[in-house]
Amino acid sequence: MSISKWFSRVGVGVLVASFGLGLGSCTSKITEEQLMTLKELRKEERNLSEQIRKKQDEKSKLEAEIKSRKGDLKKCQDEVDFIKQKLALWPDIWPDWKPGEGVK
Repeated sequence: MSISKWFSRVGVGVLVASFGLGLGSCTSKITEEQLMTLKELRKEERNLSEQIRKKQDEKSKLEAEIKSRKGDLKKCQDEVDFIKQKLALWPDIWPDWKPGEGVK
């Protein structure tokens, strides 16, 4: 085995070992500042979720009111159409009834 191959293998081994030690020495502890930030973000998330829920409830109520108003509009439109039909037949708005027929 040549010396250059031996040095390259030893060099790679040293690099792998130092990389492993470097990763192993990292702590996974959260700092107080990070913990406070995390708590604030969770609180903000809850607030935003509550606001979203309230807006969805409000949207549902408004959609129900719109549906009700559309029903009222249709009823009024039907009444207007009925009156227009009767006005088109004026003065004979009851063609199946003649004055004096029902009187005895």
